[in-house]
Amino acid sequence: MNTNHEIPDFLLEKRAGIFKTKNLKILMVAANIYQQKIDQFQEAMKKEKRLTATLSWARLISFLLIATSVVQLFRNGWMVAWLLLAIAGIVAFVVLLVLYSKAMQKLQLFETLLELNKKELQLVTTWQSSFEDGSEFVDDKHDFTSDLDVFGPSSIFQHTNRTGTLSGKRKLAEALRSPLKEAATIRDTQEALQVLTPELEFRQLLTANALLAKEEEGDRREISAWLEMPFHFINSKLINIAIWASPALVVAAIAYGISSGHWYLLTIMIVVNWVLLGVNQKEIMSQYILISHKERILDKFSILLHLIKGGSFKQSKLLLEQQDIAKEADVALHGLAKVSGAFDQRLNLLVGLVLNSLMVYDFHCILRLERWKLQHKTHINKWFDVITQLEVWNSLATYVYNHPTFTWPEPQQEGRILEAAALGHPLIPEHECVKNDGTAGQKDSFLIITGSNMSGKSTFLRSVGANLLLAMCGAPVCADRLLFSPMHIMTSMRIKDSIASHTSYFQAELLRLQHIIRQLKTGERVFILLDEILKGTNSEDKLSGSRSLIEHFLQYNCLGMIATHDLELGQLEQAYPGQIRNYCFESTIQDNHLYFDYRIREGVARNKNATFLMKQMEII
Repeated sequence: MNTNHEIPDFLLEKRAGIFKTKNLKILMVAANIYQQKIDQFQEAMKKEKRLTATLSWARLISFLLIATSVVQLFRNGWMVAWLLLAIAGIVAFVVLLVLYSKAMQKLQLFETLLELNKKELQLVTTWQSSFEDGSEFVDDKHDFTSDLDVFGPSSIFQHTNRTGTLSGKRKLAEALRSPLKEAATIRDTQEALQVLTPELEFRQLLTANALLAKEEEGDRREISAWLEMPFHFINSKLINIAIWASPALVVAAIAYGISSGHWYLLTIMIVVNWVLLGVNQKEIMSQYILISHKERILDKFSILLHLIKGGSFKQSKLLLEQQDIAKEADVALHGLAKVSGAFDQRLNLLVGLVLNSLMVYDFHCILRLERWKLQHKTHINKWFDVITQLEVWNSLATYVYNHPTFTWPEPQQEGRILEAAALGHPLIPEHECVKNDGTAGQKDSFLIITGSNMSGKSTFLRSVGANLLLAMCGAPVCADRLLFSPMHIMTSMRIKDSIASHTSYFQAELLRLQHIIRQLKTGERVFILLDEILKGTNSEDKLSGSRSLIEHFLQYNCLGMIATHDLELGQLEQAYPGQIRNYCFESTIQDNHLYFDYRIREGVARNKNATFLMKQMEII
């Protein structure tokens, strides 16, 4: 570990200032790009709003044209001129309606992209994130997420999250809860992120369209349930005959009615159609309930897959694998969206009553659905997974883009090592971040870190844990260099008691430590971070228990760092040379003021500040 002892403090501060100024200039490049995007989308929205206003007036004029033509037809007889004018008005109204719908979709997309770039600009200029923070994933019992600020306000999740779908958000949360353990997979993910990072337009379109999908809790579950339903109609000969015979017989009955003036055949056909529909209504409704109103999300998912299909992914193995799946998906999924939308039209009185009476419309829709399911049933969940996986990588790639000064870590599958140079906390603003070196595994298995209150021990531990987590997710880290072996991270830093479960603080801490030991006994490679363990007992018992625990750790496949106020634990370095080493953070009191440099040093801490702070705050 480089302790920086040979370099005078004023030179360290000057060097750090140069680096910070340079880094801030690099960060401003991203800020300028986001500002340009904001200006671009604001201008595009103005144009689109003018277009939608024009189309609205044009639709009103075409409607008035239709109304006038129809009135004149009834007043003056069925003159061809008025009939043609009415038809022209109807065609114009339909075309304008389609154009208006497309313009509104464009406007929605521009609004979403504008809001996205405003949030990005806020993040890179103020370090404050307005993205969803994943508070629903907070779990105090998880091995590390609570201690390392993975979820919740100002968390790793909030700084990385660019998912738009509910599935994507959950996939990202799972990626952070259970990071990658294979060095080869981590390197492949790094490659994918490096390809995605410069593709700003692609990434933002992916996020915006995912947000516009507005996936709800039951959407994917209901689609999956529909996929698992048995085929009821596609194998029915009666239904397959009815969809063609019924319209033909209805046309014949209408022709007979016109020629003879007798309409009883048409009445019989309508009754027969409704009897057929009534007999099968239960099975129709069971499928309709699951697939109804899914055209929005299906259509947006097809847009996302089309976007992925057209992505420029170069030679990234992982991205190209996902792209191959997307190529087979977007047309098919768009087709399902159209069928789902057509089926929803049965709620329209004209469609539900008239078309079902004349051509058993429900049968046509349900057969189209079952044919689609027969062809694509085994693929659809795989297609959805492409979207959620790309959302995860897109989130991490945006994180890379917003942190251009961060470094790609070097995963090493063999052995146990964590070697960091100039490592800082990824959630602390660049101009405030104090960076330190740190190594475990090369010479020592455990670092015992002592220091006075507020000197930086806990922040250093969280910096190490947060960067190791990001590295195992394939993301860059806040360090000049990080060499690491993928390890199972386990922490004990923010223990809470629980009145509801009748668990005292000390008991909760013991349960946490028991959980760590059980994990170690599996033989898995583990990285342990402990902050002031056994606080719930007396000083002598705490020291004895802490010493025994650290000695116990040494027999397992693990590395770790332990922050403590127990200076006596520093004696373990002499007892276990080559396995335990002491480091510390110091504070100094000068001119009745307390100073911290937040820099790690070799050795055991010498200075204390609790009594001084209590006097300063007039507590004592």
